[in-house]
Amino acid sequence: MGRRSQDDGGSVSLFPFLSILICIIGCLTLIIVVINLIAMNKGEGRTSEEVERAREYVLLEQEKIEKQEQQDRLRQLIENLIQQNKDTLATRDRLVILKEMFDNQEEIEKSRDELIAKFNLLQQTNKQLVQDEALLLAEIKVKEEEITKRKLPPEAAQLRVRPSGSSTSNRPFFVEISDRGVYLHKSLSEEAEVIPIATLNQNEEFIELLKTIGSSSQNTLIFLVRGNPAAVGTLQKASQLVSAYNRANGTEIIPGRLPLPGEGKVDLQMFAQFLEP
Repeated sequence: MGRRSQDDGGSVSLFPFLSILICIIGCLTLIIVVINLIAMNKGEGRTSEEVERAREYVLLEQEKIEKQEQQDRLRQLIENLIQQNKDTLATRDRLVILKEMFDNQEEIEKSRDELIAKFNLLQQTNKQLVQDEALLLAEIKVKEEEITKRKLPPEAAQLRVRPSGSSTSNRPFFVEISDRGVYLHKSLSEEAEVIPIATLNQNEEFIELLKTIGSSSQNTLIFLVRGNPAAVGTLQKASQLVSAYNRANGTEIIPGRLPLPGEGKVDLQMFAQFLEP
């Protein structure tokens, strides 16, 4: 009897296991292929009608995009045509203006000679006026020299205001009334302040004067009235203003009146103690 090989009893055959594994892999592969074929035949899970609708939708979207592009091109074309129309109208207007200028050019050429003649005449007239002005200035200078050589008329005599009455405790405030307005005499050396009669009721200086006079019974308001009809009207307005001030403030200012005959300057030297120097 022959001797067995040393590894006859310890070896294991793997053929059945590998065969089973290969069969399983083959079955799975077959199942996957069948499933893919079924999915392909069904249009990825959609019916043939749905697939057709999808194709139509894609075609409609493409058509929509193409129509939108056409609309954009048409819109741009329309804008270009509008701009060209505007340019054409502007060019036509310029041509009309140029035609009018060309038509008027002949009239301008005809009137140019006349305008040149008038311009030359004006230049000659201007030269003559300059010469006449020089002569007139020379004559005026001669006349002025003659006037300075003549004896000027004497100035009007000053009108000296003298105190009246026996009371020496009263302090007078002098206001000159003339046809031009009201003059406030506050100083012997400075000119009297002039107040137009139209603004007398709003003048702060005159209102302050009335306040000062009304603050003491020893103060007296004296109106120095010029001897002309217009001054009488000014006197009435000033008197009415004083009366209105008395009613509004409860004072009793009774203005005195002294006439000023003539047009001389008022002399208040006798009241120097009551006036500013």
